Amino acid sequence: MFKILGNISLYLSVLYPLLYLIGFTRNSKAFKYFTAYLVIVGFVQIAMKSFKVMALGDSNLFFFVYYFVFEFILLSFFYRELLGYKWINTITGVILICIGIQYYNYPALYFVYNPIGSSITRLILVVYSMLYFYRSLQGKREFILVNGGLFIYLLSSMLVFASGNFLRANLFPTYILELGYYINKMVYFPLQLLICVEWFRNYRIIKKIE
Repeated sequence: MFKILGNISLYLSVLYPLLYLIGFTRNSKAFKYFTAYLVIVGFVQIAMKSFKVMALGDSNLFFFVYYFVFEFILLSFFYRELLGYKWINTITGVILICIGIQYYNYPALYFVYNPIGSSITRLILVVYSMLYFYRSLQGKREFILVNGGLFIYLLSSMLVFASGNFLRANLFPTYILELGYYINKMVYFPLQLLICVEWFRNYRIIKKIE
């Protein structure tokens, strides 16, 4: 069941970027940043899957840095547009510099999970999501379904990625590591469904320009 869910998740990662690209030029900057996020995530997931198949099971964790860094950049800009807070640019820049220094000092992080970097970036995005929940009480409802899905996914995956290296140690059987991987897939799947519902409800019809 987990493998089937993982395959469906991979197919959706290819499908919904194409849906959002249809209205890329006609929608807001927030829409454009979110579409870019979907494209990057889809590309990374396909690259990870392809590398694992072609490399006969070799570790593909070096893709992880691209995943969480681009996720942080594009979702930060996405929330900057939704919230209208320019200070998000400063926070994004400072965190990226810190992550760059971290990888410069510890190059081995490139081949394992980075629990500190991924946890901090996700925590910041969770805060942005909470701020947008508060903003939505004042009437702004754009991407409200996606925001709810991101909040649940980022909060849950933060624990999974933070414990990734611990689970990869020889202290646990292989199936425990695989369970953590599939739990993350299970948490990500509802977000994917909400992304598709958001598009269907609000963006599938191209509005005519008056």
